[in-house]
Amino acid sequence: MNFNRFSFVLSAISVFALPTAQGLELYNNGKSTFDLEGNLSIYYLRNKDFEEVNDGFSRFYFDFSHKMKDDWQAIAKIEWGIQLSNTDDKIIVNHNGLTSTGPATDNLWLRQGYVGFNHDNYGQLTLGKQWGVSYDVGGVTDWFEIFGAEASGTYNFGTDGGFSGSGRAEQALQYRYNFQNVSFGAQYLASEDELHTTGENGEELSAVLNFSNSFGFSVIYQAPYDIGLGLAYNKAKIKLSANGQSTNAVDDELITVHVTYKTFDNIGLHIAAVYTDMKYHDINDVGKIMSKSSGIELLTSYRFENDISVILGYNSLKDNSTGAIGSDGTFHKQYYIVSAKYHWDENFYLYVESKIDDSTLSENTTSLAEDATGIGMMFVF
Repeated sequence: MNFNRFSFVLSAISVFALPTAQGLELYNNGKSTFDLEGNLSIYYLRNKDFEEVNDGFSRFYFDFSHKMKDDWQAIAKIEWGIQLSNTDDKIIVNHNGLTSTGPATDNLWLRQGYVGFNHDNYGQLTLGKQWGVSYDVGGVTDWFEIFGAEASGTYNFGTDGGFSGSGRAEQALQYRYNFQNVSFGAQYLASEDELHTTGENGEELSAVLNFSNSFGFSVIYQAPYDIGLGLAYNKAKIKLSANGQSTNAVDDELITVHVTYKTFDNIGLHIAAVYTDMKYHDINDVGKIMSKSSGIELLTSYRFENDISVILGYNSLKDNSTGAIGSDGTFHKQYYIVSAKYHWDENFYLYVESKIDDSTLSENTTSLAEDATGIGMMFVF
C-alpha cells in the first residue's frame, strides 16, 4: 500500500470515531447529500489446531444523492473493505471478506461502486459493481458474524460472486421497481472473465472457468402477518477446463427461494430460510466444479428486551453431481451455528459464535470440517 492510500485510510478511520446512530452526514445543501457509513469488526477464532485474530466484514462506504428536475434523483455509492488484522489465513471461515480483484491481503479493496438514478414512480437504474438481484433473495440468512453464507450460492467459486452476478456483481446493469408489497429486480452483467480456482492453502487447482455475460431477476412479496416470500434466478455462460479436458459452454444456473418472518435484529423473533438449486455454480472442497448442487440456509434469532440476542443457524451445501468432468457427488458441507450478541449500544455490540461441523469432504485432509468458536466485537457507524 502506498503512503497516500495509507494516509487516506487513517483519515477515514479517524472519522469513524465520531459518535453517530445513522451514519455521518458529511454534506447536505438541500439538493445534494454526501454520507459516510460502515462498520468495523474483529474477532478471536480458535479450533482444535489453530488460534488467530481475524477480520470480520469491516467496510466503509460513501453514499451520494442529488435532486434533479421532475422529481428524479441521481445516486452513487462507493464502498471499500478494510483489513484490520493481517493473518496467514490458516483457518477458512466464510466468503464475506473475499476481494473481487487483487490479493486478499490488500488492506483496502473495492466492494461496491456504482452510479445511477431513480424516481418514486418509475424505479431505479444503476450501473457498476453492486449486490446482485439474486442476493435480494439469498441474502436474508447472511447475518452471522463469522460463519454461514456458504450454501446459498452467493459467494460461488471462492469469490465474492462478482463474475457470475450472484454476489457483488461486476459490471452490472440493474433495474429495480417497487409496487405496493412487491419488489422486482432485473440485472444484466457484461463480462468476459477467466477464473483459476485455488485450494485452501493457495495452490492452483485444476479447474479454469471462463465467464461470459449473465442475467438475473428477483421478485419479493411482503405478505400479511409479517411473512416474506422471495424468488430469484441467475444464469451465466461458462466454459470449463479441468484435468486436461474441456467442455463446451454450459449454463451456470442459480434458482433461489426464501421465506422470512419479521425483520432481523428487532425485538422478538425472526426466522429466515433459503433453498437454492444450482448447476455448474460452485466447487467442492478440492476445487472441482459441481454440475448439480443444492443448498439450504436457516437462521432463527430472538432479541430480548435486555439487549441480548440468541441466533441459531444451519448451512447445507450438497453435491449432486454425476458428470465425468468435475466432482463425484461425495462432498456435503454441513454445519450448525450457535451465536449470541450483547448490544451494549445500537452502534456497538459483543458477540460469540460457534460452528458445529458435520461435513462429508472429498478430501479428508482438509481443515474445513472442524468445529470452531470465535469471540469478537462490532462497531457500526
